[in-house]
Amino acid sequence: MIRLTPLFRLAVAASVLSVTVLAGCSSNQPVYEFDYDQNYDFGQLKTYRWYDDVVDNRLAAYRQYNGSDHRIRDAVARELKKKGIVEAKGNQADIWLNYQLSKQQTQKISGQDAGVHGGVGMGTYGSAVSVGYSTGPRVRVYEDGTAILDVIDAESKKIVWRGVAEGRLTNDRDLDDKRRATAEVISAVFAEFPPE
Repeated sequence: MIRLTPLFRLAVAASVLSVTVLAGCSSNQPVYEFDYDQNYDFGQLKTYRWYDDVVDNRLAAYRQYNGSDHRIRDAVARELKKKGIVEAKGNQADIWLNYQLSKQQTQKISGQDAGVHGGVGMGTYGSAVSVGYSTGPRVRVYEDGTAILDVIDAESKKIVWRGVAEGRLTNDRDLDDKRRATAEVISAVFAEFPPE
């Protein structure tokens, strides 16, 4: 079981909230992973609150001014409502929700070193010589994004379910694309929540 305390160390990772939940996933589809407490009774869940709204932390102050936070909350609210789980009006709730976003640059190097390259071959039907020139390896730089959504039992304050989405990001999307991509990722993350 994962303890709640590591969530406080995530303020740095979440400082990249301007990146929407994998909102820029390119043709490389996100990869999803899930983990949960198999002894937890998910069938009793009716209400949720956002961790930031319940526990005072530096990240909460940052998120309240971020447009991606609103897109994420709206998409989560739609998905959970389909499952009969709604946001609590007061401070009491069955679960708290928390998310983290991060991105990192990745380099992919392909090709040969710069210079002249050649080869000679001989076979049954003759021989051949080949010569080529390479300008050097090709380096592609892209960003990978990770979105983590935690479901925390409000009473025990332990994470009881975690969904993770990872994929390649692009930053050239307009607001409608970001909204649509956020909804798609959140829908996929919650596709099998609550576990049976």
